[in-house]
Amino acid sequence: MLKMPPDVTKVAGKSSRVLFENEKVRVLEIKFRKGQKLAMHSHPANFVYAITPTKFKSTWPDGKTNIVKMRKGEFSFSSGSVHAIENITPGLSLVIEFK
Repeated sequence: MLKMPPDVTKVAGKSSRVLFENEKVRVLEIKFRKGQKLAMHSHPANFVYAITPTKFKSTWPDGKTNIVKMRKGEFSFSSGSVHAIENITPGLSLVIEFK
């Protein structure tokens, strides 16, 4: 059986905090410093809302990478993912995860 990488709150340490949680959703505040790196971690289906502009490099389990840029006020949806992060700029985002 394949083991899932840890939850983002386990690898983001002081950079993430749970603002709200119930049986349907979890709302996280994620605050990254420039150059901060996060080890491989997992997310369930989620929306991300950029409170500030942000830019980061995402690395997937197969080693492929892509650069993600989000403008202030922009949001995105993911059906779930496993990736590592290297933040290129500081950023503050809300992540709404579905259970």
